[in-house]
Amino acid sequence: MTNEMCAAPGCTNPIQRRRRGRPPIYCSTACRPSHRAGPGRWLVVEVAGPDPDAIRPGRAWHVRLRRGSRIVTIATDLGWPSAHALANDIRELTTNRPRGAAID
Repeated sequence: MTNEMCAAPGCTNPIQRRRRGRPPIYCSTACRPSHRAGPGRWLVVEVAGPDPDAIRPGRAWHVRLRRGSRIVTIATDLGWPSAHALANDIRELTTNRPRGAAID
């Protein structure tokens, strides 16, 4: 077994090779880059803030699409079930994976 250096940029810690299994290339989980799922949440369902003009302040939900710093509000003043149902419909419409449904 030989000692090699960690593959993370700027890290000089040695790593210990094992006899069996896949050889490690990073000295610790802190050096291993984490996988990012994407730029963050793009479909947001959130409760309305303390807006005095809201129909039901504190009980109204908004559905918004977000891309970077741009935000488009799809619906406002929805109840929780309606907001999440709309978000689920948007998510199903925008994903490319068919979920076992019949061919249109």
